[in-house]
Amino acid sequence: MIDYELANYASSVMNNFLSAATIYFSIVTGYAIVAFVAGDKLSRLQLVIVNISFTIAAGIMGILSILIFSRFFDLARKIQNSGDTPLVDFTYSLGTLVLVVYLGCLVFMWSVRKKPGDA
Repeated sequence: MIDYELANYASSVMNNFLSAATIYFSIVTGYAIVAFVAGDKLSRLQLVIVNISFTIAAGIMGILSILIFSRFFDLARKIQNSGDTPLVDFTYSLGTLVLVVYLGCLVFMWSVRKKPGDA
């Protein structure tokens, strides 16, 4: 593949990563808003449905974001010339961020649902 074609493909992959990351953060923001507004009013069945839906949606988009970024980094490494600034792979940092945000949302829902005086 010619360099400019590879660069164009890498740019397309980066755009896909940004879209997936945006969708992921939209999902977790929506979940946090639901937790804040209605978390203490949800029945157990509703809570299970919301948490399962959140886990599936956030899991898919979080993992997809990590995989797409990993693909982009591989392409960027192929394009890089030896004189350029060295690339920094933050795939693991991105994975940690996705996991911490996911767990933070679940803890936030739990804290909203916890009644004063509960142990």
